[in-house]
Amino acid sequence: MKSKVNWLEWCNESFEKAKREDKPVLLDLTAVWCHWCHVMDSTSYSNEECANIINEDFVPIKVYIDKRPDIKERYNMGGFPSTIFLNPDGYIIAGETYVPPERLKLMLETVKSAYKNRKDEIKQRVLETIEKTKNEQTINKAEVNEDVIKEVLLSVEDNFDRFYGGFGTQPKFPHPEVLDLLFMQYQKTQNKKYLDMALKTLDCMHEGIYDNADFGFFRYSVTQDWKVPHYEKMLDTNAGLLKNYAVAYEITKEDKYKKIAGETMGYINKFLSDQKNGGFYGSQDADEEFYLSKPEERKNKKQPYVDHISYVDWNAMIISSYIKAGMVLNDENAVNFAIKTANFILDKCYDNKNGLFHYFDGKQSINGLLSDNIYFLNCLIDIDFVKKGKKYFDKIQEIAAFILKNFYDKKNHGFFDRMLKDDDLGTLRDRDRQFLENSFCAIVFLKLYFLTKDDGYKQAAENTLLCFAGSYLNFGYFAAMYAIAVGMLLNKEIANAPEGKN
Repeated sequence: MKSKVNWLEWCNESFEKAKREDKPVLLDLTAVWCHWCHVMDSTSYSNEECANIINEDFVPIKVYIDKRPDIKERYNMGGFPSTIFLNPDGYIIAGETYVPPERLKLMLETVKSAYKNRKDEIKQRVLETIEKTKNEQTINKAEVNEDVIKEVLLSVEDNFDRFYGGFGTQPKFPHPEVLDLLFMQYQKTQNKKYLDMALKTLDCMHEGIYDNADFGFFRYSVTQDWKVPHYEKMLDTNAGLLKNYAVAYEITKEDKYKKIAGETMGYINKFLSDQKNGGFYGSQDADEEFYLSKPEERKNKKQPYVDHISYVDWNAMIISSYIKAGMVLNDENAVNFAIKTANFILDKCYDNKNGLFHYFDGKQSINGLLSDNIYFLNCLIDIDFVKKGKKYFDKIQEIAAFILKNFYDKKNHGFFDRMLKDDDLGTLRDRDRQFLENSFCAIVFLKLYFLTKDDGYKQAAENTLLCFAGSYLNFGYFAAMYAIAVGMLLNKEIANAPEGKN
């Protein structure tokens, strides 16, 4: 059943309408691959009573999170769909994730009444929230040293599931960057406990969230034992895991890891790539009925929907993984297709004035996001490892300069997640330095330093790590990427370098 809500886009006109009509905004954060987003569209937003209230008393805005990760990061309520109520200036009044029809009716009436009768109180609360979020990280005088790596590894060990592998309880997500850290530490110390944790996790994930018919990995498991997958397949998930299994084979020489890595690339080649022109697609839908069918039944069913948009940051991730896996598995086609895709993105989604654009669906769209620029810079560095040449080296220097000019915080250091624009709305006006992105920036700028011996790159990386030296412990094992960057800074080596050497 189709939604009966008259959805608008996230744009100035929509928020001007909210101001003009003095109505709160209902923001729906959704995704094409998201099962519960489809459920909410076909139930709550197709409910006649709910739709009438929304269309009459709210300004409804629908945002696809893969297209607008900057909006996703600022308004996510902890899962998708996210159902958020905003004032006409774009600041949060209230929000939840999936909301069934009866509960949505109650929420709509409650927010409508509160907005009408307690407008000043809501505005004051919004202003207080804005002020609270403006606390900035500054350089911490603590040093970054081996203790950082030890502390993060302790958190990894404390959260390791010794029965089922992985980290935490449920829902259970893959954490490719944690496995990267474990592999790095094993190769550095030869302490087998780090390798054992990584391999246990890879083996258990393969038994649970791996599609044994079409191959590739599902996004996560609802249960701790990995046995009840959430059936969407994401390009970024498969990019991280492809690299993990390739490294596992590189270290152990066990054929099962080579087989899984090869099958995963086979899935991506078949379903999530444009083999003719270059480029990788974003995701394949979570179709429970299809994936719960027996393999012989699935042959006669229509494949779940594939989002044929190419997202630049995810494309850059998979380019790096294809180069690593291609070198480890001696698959020249994988390396060549990765390079072909990089050339496709340079042609379709890049210019030196605007940097990288976020996605391509026949035309380039939305520039100014750190993730696109830093991940693409990283994949070009990886390409340079295997295909030396002036073309890529010049682009590396050009994009690095663009990032430092437009994203680097020269006052307090670290990297902002987006460029400010004149038409920014709501919390997009507030620049943010995200911990995980900054950890990755440190890794990339250290790789740049190793490549060029330019001390400016090393200084940017080191200052970025110092920004979070007082807060990285708050992130627990999610700080794995930060620990990898610290290890690179201290040991002057690149973990799991694409040419297969460490």
